[in-house]
Amino acid sequence: MEHINNMKKDELIYLASQYSNGNKETNFKIISNISADLTKEGYTTISPITYGHTLLQFKEMPDDWGFWLNFCLTLLTKCDRLVVCKMVGWEESIGVEAEISYARDHGIPIEYYEVSNDYLNTEE
Repeated sequence: MEHINNMKKDELIYLASQYSNGNKETNFKIISNISADLTKEGYTTISPITYGHTLLQFKEMPDDWGFWLNFCLTLLTKCDRLVVCKMVGWEESIGVEAEISYARDHGIPIEYYEVSNDYLNTEE
């Protein structure tokens, strides 16, 4: 996997990605695959999409940003770095926009990661 610029292995890295734009299952698989690759390389990542999407399989609850806002921003407060995964639709995501804004307001470094075609070809 292509390394993200300034990421360090002793940081807690928050992976931001869009979820609702497009196919949620595909978006879940893409970001989870990225998180798994980084974890395999020794990085410590948290992907609220991976975690939240998994929880939705066990209990009925909303899957919209309004419901997950506090959950996501609480996780982000504990992180050392925000990595924005530039998947299709990320620029229109209100969640990603809010995470970027929060990180800027709280001095959390932000990196942008171009998602490779290998991840985009995730089968449904």
